[in-house]
Amino acid sequence: MLEYWISEDLGVEDLTTTALELKGMGEATIFARESGIVACTEEALEIYRILGAKEVKSKSTGEFVEGGSIILKVRGDLRALHAAWRLAQQVIAIFSGMATKSKILVEKAHKVNPRVVLVSTRKAYPGLRILALKAVRAGGMIPHRSGLSDSILIFKNHIRCLGGFEKLVKIIPELKRRYPFRKIGVEVDDLEQAITLTKAGVDLIQFDKLPPKELSEAVMKLKEMKNELVIAAAGGIDEHNIEDYARTGVDLIVTSAPYYAHPLDIGTEISPI
Repeated sequence: MLEYWISEDLGVEDLTTTALELKGMGEATIFARESGIVACTEEALEIYRILGAKEVKSKSTGEFVEGGSIILKVRGDLRALHAAWRLAQQVIAIFSGMATKSKILVEKAHKVNPRVVLVSTRKAYPGLRILALKAVRAGGMIPHRSGLSDSILIFKNHIRCLGGFEKLVKIIPELKRRYPFRKIGVEVDDLEQAITLTKAGVDLIQFDKLPPKELSEAVMKLKEMKNELVIAAAGGIDEHNIEDYARTGVDLIVTSAPYYAHPLDIGTEISPI
């Protein structure tokens, strides 16, 4: 992956560096212009290493940095430093933005409900999921599902293709018999569906876009029926409304918000030595 990114950016050569006939050794310093949680510094460092530079110092994924502090410093041939410069900087900026947004969401939710768990969706940009999940973990979240193969989570499209809600309810016991080692979850729109599925034996109910007031009432009702039932809230949850959803008493808050975070503001300085 990193080699492909390098070849995509570098092409045949760095024409500017070649034209200027830059030679000799230098030092590149990536620094933060604002505070945040850094992520994927290891991958950024590997980009420099592939191009021939060596580490001097580096922050690790998950560390907090103040504005003005050094995130990464490397030394090497000036041509290598310039070839790695923008790509390495963008990797850190993009994924540190995700990590920082994740941290903000976790702190807001835990302020009103310390027990709620924040999980990220599968809506990471294609090809970047591994690094995106690394970033959200750095901010204190965990993946809801890292891929389609790790759990059974049934959505409206599945139900429609299956033949309707009633058909799904009938096959829940059979699904539990065939996959006793897997949890079964279903996304629903209302309490009535949730009650029916809880009686059928599902392990997780995920409410989609249910307003917080209605969700609070649903949580109370469902927990009375089956205390071990896992209840999740999903759909349009971000830093502006996450506290309202955390107050409902749900076990999980599912959000894609970190993936759309603004990159952390960082810069790079390269100097000869």
